[in-house]
Amino acid sequence: MIKSLKFSHKILLAAALVVIATFSLFTLYNDSLQRTSIREDLEDYLHEMGEITASNVQNWLSGRILLIENLAQTLARDHSPETTQALLEQPLLGSTFLFTYLGQTDGTYTARPTSDLPADYDPRRRPWYNAATSAGQTTLTEPYMEPAIHELVLTIASPARQGGQPFGVVGGDLSLQTVVKIINSLDFGGMGYAFLVSGDGKILVHPDKDQVMKNLSDVYPRNTPKIGSGFSEAELQGNTRILSFSPVKGLSGLNWYIGISVDKDKAYAMLTKLRTSAIVAALIAVVAIVLLLGMLIRVLMQPLTDMGRAMQDIAQGEGDLTKRLKVTSNDEFGALAIAFNRFVERIHESIREVAGTARQLHDVAQLVVNASNSSMANSDEQSNRTNSVAAAINELGAAAQEIARNAAD
Repeated sequence: MIKSLKFSHKILLAAALVVIATFSLFTLYNDSLQRTSIREDLEDYLHEMGEITASNVQNWLSGRILLIENLAQTLARDHSPETTQALLEQPLLGSTFLFTYLGQTDGTYTARPTSDLPADYDPRRRPWYNAATSAGQTTLTEPYMEPAIHELVLTIASPARQGGQPFGVVGGDLSLQTVVKIINSLDFGGMGYAFLVSGDGKILVHPDKDQVMKNLSDVYPRNTPKIGSGFSEAELQGNTRILSFSPVKGLSGLNWYIGISVDKDKAYAMLTKLRTSAIVAALIAVVAIVLLLGMLIRVLMQPLTDMGRAMQDIAQGEGDLTKRLKVTSNDEFGALAIAFNRFVERIHESIREVAGTARQLHDVAQLVVNASNSSMANSDEQSNRTNSVAAAINELGAAAQEIARNAAD
């Protein structure tokens, strides 16, 4: 197929292939650079957002922890029933915590606001009490769902001491609704969302409430992401997600991470647009180059076209050897035209010489013919004379015979 193409078409085809190859290599190179740049920018952005959110959660919880620790220090000076009730009824505590309470070593339990509890309720058997006394410092429980309010709650518990001797544990139940708002307020431009997860993989806060209290392995059964530094990819409902985790520091007894999940296709949407733009640019470039180069080749190839016509005329035997190609340039086509003109000139000269020789041969041949004709005419006359002599001799012979017979008689 290629052999049947014209030379100009081969040039256009080669140029188109060169352009396509060049743009393809450029697109691959640019794609690699853009992918690296987008990945680095995305990692920096997710890391920064995770660190800021983790810091906000840590600061929010730290303020609540300080309130409980200050309450424990104040009660250490005077934890009489009147003072305890007055301190627990402070408006700040009431607006911050769902419940604030003091569980003492003798089993006494004082809480505000009050609630109906079983008669045998003993604070010393509660996990928050045992955790604080065992740790000897402020602790936070794992979040749990409070059925009464349908919200995620955790307990801050701080041991209370008087004269170095523990007399109880001060606790406060804290709704994590504010943490939920902090996390859900993050805007990733529609690419993804943030969530709160514990160190063992349990999801504590998530925009999708159905995912709360589930494990990461349940949400991401394939390629379950590992909690820690760095980025990982996992599949969710047929889509690839990019996940990062930033630790929430400074929380005693808690190992929390701010997780960020973004859709990989949306995160790299700019790369897809760049690829599309590169393909469109390559197509436009190919069309433009083919059109422009086609017109340019038509002009540049004109001397070669004229030479082809001249040689075709010569090959068909009807060429005018007096015509010459016009030399319009000093390039290869000009040199080829000059060489062609010299070639035609030599052929023309040879033809003239052959024609002259042919005329000479014609003249000589004419002389030979004339001489031959003259010789033939002489031969005819000689033949006639010979015939006359032969006839006379025959007549003499006949007469002699007649005389001989007469003499015999």
